[in-house]
Amino acid sequence: MASSAVSKRISTLAQIAQELRQGKDFNITRLTSLKSLCADPQAAGQFCLYLARLTQQKLQDKEKPDHLEEEIWLHCKHLINEATLEMETYLAEPTKEGEKLLQNLLSRVREVNNQYKNQNWGPVRIIQSTDALLIEKALCGILRPSESSDWGYQLAREYAEKYNPRYGNGLIPESAPMVEDIANFWSQYYFREPLDEWLNRQKSHSKASRKKS
Repeated sequence: MASSAVSKRISTLAQIAQELRQGKDFNITRLTSLKSLCADPQAAGQFCLYLARLTQQKLQDKEKPDHLEEEIWLHCKHLINEATLEMETYLAEPTKEGEKLLQNLLSRVREVNNQYKNQNWGPVRIIQSTDALLIEKALCGILRPSESSDWGYQLAREYAEKYNPRYGNGLIPESAPMVEDIANFWSQYYFREPLDEWLNRQKSHSKASRKKS
């Protein structure tokens, strides 16, 4: 992907995060630009691992949700730790054996959210652990490279979408740090710079260009 196109998408993500911090909210579909960034399966794989790692790190300080039993909570944490480690190993050196391990982990992670409730329009999946659901989507993004665009978007959506009675579901002020995390990944992946440094360099270049003109 051309650097100019990548830059534009990263800048847009950063702008969304900034406006969220100012109290604005957006439809979750504002993240669809990630589909083009995740069209490269290699980039998408690293993106999946990145969000899986962040989820794993946040779990260290996260309190057990009231609706989960202690045993299930500990099982989720163990699964997420194991899955993140195996994703890292597989992406560093893909093998058939590693792929089978990830497929097995995908089945086990899915079991965490394996309850369904029948509605008039059909069965609805009951999500006990959103963390496990995010890891499930990260595994799918790695294991299904031909669908990397869609899984990259679904993963980002799961990571950034929040709910607040005032705003409903979507990108709301509470989503700002998550959108910044997403933009930071792409800034580091393509330009080898943290988001803040990359944005400052972009501003400096813009000012220099205006002075020359």
